[in-house]
Amino acid sequence: MTQEARFAAIDLGSNSFHLIIAAAKRAGGYRIISRYRHKVRLAAGLDQQLRVNDAAIGRGLQCLSMFRNMLADIPLGHIRCVATATLRKASNQQQMIAQFEEALGCPIEVISGHTEAKLIYQGATSAYAGSSKPLLVLDIGGASTEVIVGHGTEPLHLESFDLGCVVWQQRFFHNQTISATACNDAIASARALLADHVGRFKELGWEQVSGASGTFRALLDLRQSRQLTPVIDATWLQQVLAEVIAVGHVQRLHELPLRRDRTAVFVGGLCILIALLEELGIHRVHLAAGALREGLLLQQLAAVTAPSNS
Repeated sequence: MTQEARFAAIDLGSNSFHLIIAAAKRAGGYRIISRYRHKVRLAAGLDQQLRVNDAAIGRGLQCLSMFRNMLADIPLGHIRCVATATLRKASNQQQMIAQFEEALGCPIEVISGHTEAKLIYQGATSAYAGSSKPLLVLDIGGASTEVIVGHGTEPLHLESFDLGCVVWQQRFFHNQTISATACNDAIASARALLADHVGRFKELGWEQVSGASGTFRALLDLRQSRQLTPVIDATWLQQVLAEVIAVGHVQRLHELPLRRDRTAVFVGGLCILIALLEELGIHRVHLAAGALREGLLLQQLAAVTAPSNS
């Protein structure tokens, strides 16, 4: 492998599609060349029959055609693309995969929630190589939420839950009105899904909690705009929830201020995060070093640098 061997990791999430292009370092690891994120909101296209509509598919195809142009100089064997919750559950999955693979020009693997959680943990804890520090990682996706506890870079227990910021936004805030009742219902419903699994996580324990998704980045952007420390705490989240309810409408969330590209699913993600903190007894959350796509890159590099059996 040459020093500048290039790799690409693509994450077809339920809210955004992500692409990372990286170069392998001769001494190990990688350096990021470029990152791309495009809001596709695939989960927003799911109907009651779990069929993704043509509008959402069209947004995905447009994004993947753009990604294909960016991958022109990367060998096919150095590209890995995975799809997560929405494509896992879509009744028209095969049709979508065929269209998406044609647009992207490479195979797409639909991964299980277990595999997704493991990759998220690997990417989120990449900075802890050689450490045995107990860690908890949270990832609030568009249609699923992953919770993983481990030591250093080794996951010990993980769960993928059937709730996400896009799905929760549509279920509880479909008319874009934000009320205390809707927020309380969203939080309570999320807590109910988590409740039976809390014991095992608490039994294993953790010293630090990391968040690895757009919900956390949006909250940290908000803290930065207010010149606050880059750590999310439970008390502050309640303050944000009160502000969101006072604003009263999704289209006014930029007044907080939130970036307009984050407002569409922000309240759904916020309610899920509050439920996670309340149910697990978490007080503080840091931003993770990476997420699923970084986990994909680490797996790719491990595969090409593994000793040959010949």
